[in-house]
Amino acid sequence: MSFVNSISALSPELILLIGACALLLLGIVDTGRVGRICSPAALFILLAALIATLAIGDSKAIEPAPGLRLDSLTYFVRWITLSVGAIIVLVNWSQPAAVERGEYMFLVVCSILGVLLTAEANDLVVLFLAVELVSVPTYVLIALSRVEPKASESAVKYFFLGALAAAILAYGIALTYGASGDTAIYRVAGGATVSALKGALGGTLGVIGLLLIFAGLSFKIAAVPFHAYAADVYEGAAAPITGMLGFIPKFAGFVALIKIFAALQWNIPHSTWWVIWCVAVATMTIGNVLALMQKSIKRLLAYSSITHTGYMLVALLAGPGPESGPLRDGVAAILFYISVYGLMNLGAFAALTWMRTEDRETEELAELPAAARSHPAAALALAVCVFSLSGLPPTAGFLAKFYVIGSAFSVPRESPMHGAMIALAIIAVINSAIGAAYYLRIIAATYLTKPVDTATEKRAKAPTQLQIPGGAVAISLGVCALTMLILFAVPDMLAHQTHLAARFSRSALTSPTGRMTKEDDKVKSDSSASSLKPEAARYLSATHDSHSAAQP
Repeated sequence: MSFVNSISALSPELILLIGACALLLLGIVDTGRVGRICSPAALFILLAALIATLAIGDSKAIEPAPGLRLDSLTYFVRWITLSVGAIIVLVNWSQPAAVERGEYMFLVVCSILGVLLTAEANDLVVLFLAVELVSVPTYVLIALSRVEPKASESAVKYFFLGALAAAILAYGIALTYGASGDTAIYRVAGGATVSALKGALGGTLGVIGLLLIFAGLSFKIAAVPFHAYAADVYEGAAAPITGMLGFIPKFAGFVALIKIFAALQWNIPHSTWWVIWCVAVATMTIGNVLALMQKSIKRLLAYSSITHTGYMLVALLAGPGPESGPLRDGVAAILFYISVYGLMNLGAFAALTWMRTEDRETEELAELPAAARSHPAAALALAVCVFSLSGLPPTAGFLAKFYVIGSAFSVPRESPMHGAMIALAIIAVINSAIGAAYYLRIIAATYLTKPVDTATEKRAKAPTQLQIPGGAVAISLGVCALTMLILFAVPDMLAHQTHLAARFSRSALTSPTGRMTKEDDKVKSDSSASSLKPEAARYLSATHDSHSAAQP
């Protein structure tokens, strides 16, 4: 591939990289006037990268640079991340002080760039660096977002636990390299693209490596038992950053898991499959139980985020399916769910940002009645987003859960995992019903409860620092709430894109659930050609044989 074509293919990432450096340089100029242009500049950078993404379109799989591979998943992750990233910038428009806004927006753009690189990584080392590029800026953003001591405390907790998760992930990658003899995810052998990780599953070393990789990524997606940080971090960070934390790291974590499982051709060892099954059940149940006990709305939404991770793990276990669309395809269902979740979660925290009092954010359920009376539009948007989080119609959250449950029920009867997936789907439905209880508490506190503290009500009516630049927050909140209603009425506009994004995982292979997958004529013919290449078969055989003696 020529240098010019490589630059063109990577233009969205290059725009983000150059723009992030420009924002950092702007932050060095310590003047309030320069600081005020940093938020518009960050928004312009993300929109420019989004335009470049739409101009490139969804092309066939290419490798524009060593360690990178562009495919249908990359295109989907690009435009979803950049679109939601633009809303994140709007929510954070005036959160930092003017003198810190350049560095603040630099970190936001870097974290978004990390998600794009995660989707493009074709090497386990590159994947590790991309995932850490997502996480490291958030450690600093939590501390910068507020001046309260608990923000610094949350940043320190998040940093040390994140370092532990990074060590586990790196160790898992090292073991996988030891089992497969290669850090590449895909290799080109004899003109065909083959999985370089498939040989890692031939022994115990590779299975342990896969489990450790899942454990390291579980921290990013806030899955049990790596969920303990979520409540403290969500409570300590400012609401705009908390909304970002609920989407960016989680999206990167699930994209990384999808890439690895797809490279393994979804032939996940049964022991690993059952571990993930137990993690999904524990994540849904523990998240719901702890959320029912909360009086802080930010901690409640933190445990809600954990619960939603459990729902998405259901679709991950279902794997790719034979039908078009997310209803019978677990990969497409995950992509639909995480896209919708990112908007409804961000909308909820944007509403809390808008409804803040003159001296503090709205954090307790008891403060919602007064805040709702002084900010009725924000209260209405919050209600829409909360209804979507609970999975009630007419919101996109209902369809997201419907697709996840449908992907689990679509596992064929002859599959050995059919009964386990049905049981998992039933557990998800029960947990969804339980979750409605604490979501309705938010609605009840907003509209059915009278303020008990007149001082709180007076503070809520007082002028706030967000009323002058609050137009950006209002726009982002309106976009999130309206999108939840629009996607319920017209879901095909997103569902079709998730189907296209999941093409790379729907080759003619058997997943652990026993589903023979099929693809459109072009992809199917490419897959068949790949399977008939003798050079590719020899590559996989040689890789496995050369390392089988070293495996325990």
